[in-house]
Amino acid sequence: MTYTGKLRGEKVTISVWTEDADVTVVTCETEGWGSNVYRVEYPLDPIRAADGFQKGEMVDGIRILKDGKVLFEGGYDPEGPMDVAAWYDLDGRWESESFYASVSTGSAVQSDSLAQDKRNVMYFASGPELTARGSWMLYFVMVFFSGLLALDAAFPLTLFRLRYCCDVRNPEPSDFYLITQRIGWVVCFVLILFGYIWALRSLP
Repeated sequence: MTYTGKLRGEKVTISVWTEDADVTVVTCETEGWGSNVYRVEYPLDPIRAADGFQKGEMVDGIRILKDGKVLFEGGYDPEGPMDVAAWYDLDGRWESESFYASVSTGSAVQSDSLAQDKRNVMYFASGPELTARGSWMLYFVMVFFSGLLALDAAFPLTLFRLRYCCDVRNPEPSDFYLITQRIGWVVCFVLILFGYIWALRSLP
């Protein structure tokens, strides 16, 4: 997977691929600044949290290498307190600074220095959060209206005769009625088409 964007006006390309079940490689290339290769090894053998919200519990180990050198090694819990990822050093001490910074901004901490931030590296290594688009309910509503439109087009005089059968013997539609009926088909078809597009693109 490849991400592209700009950082301080420079083009940035980030490539992510899985080397092994527990190893993900993230390459960050900034135009004019060179590139860095990160190797994320997770999960490793768990460590025991010495403090923080999970004091005394085991958290998965993690090691992040930058160009072959250790950038971070310790513990990592992606579902920490308040759904904010928690980081621990090798002694199990909780990095509370990153937690409070994340809570204060209401999102994951994303610095403007992708080359040195372990949180950004892990963000890309974990992959994007997948969101299913579309609404099944709206889709089936459009299918229902499509069926009604198809029946009306297949039997154009049925609705007319059902409407006036009790008032007039053998009712026959006027030319104006037939014209407006056909215009109605076109309008309904366009509206249903937009309904299908909306049903397929809408977020849950």
